Amino acid sequence: MIKHSVVNISDLRRIVNDLLEHAETVNGPELRLDQDYYWSLDSDVLYDMTRQPPGADRVGSLGDSWEFLRNMKEQDIRTEGPSLMLVHAAPLLHYIGEKVGS
Repeated sequence: MIKHSVVNISDLRRIVNDLLEHAETVNGPELRLDQDYYWSLDSDVLYDMTRQPPGADRVGSLGDSWEFLRNMKEQDIRTEGPSLMLVHAAPLLHYIGEKVGS
């Protein structure tokens, strides 16, 4: 049975801000990316629990993701699809969580 949850974006924003403030308190204002590359799965495979994903064949880069996000400041945020840029924030947040949490 599929359970459908609802995420309140404002609540999520506050929670992520609180988590990042905690990470900054524990680790300081910057975090070195000791690794760069990670396996990246398509969302149709990532969220499909009815089948096992095939071998990982795509690689993402934490450094590239960070650059994409930093460059958003120079773009017209209303026309460049900023919500899609969340896919670049997710691997960085995952990395920070593992790095600061260890």
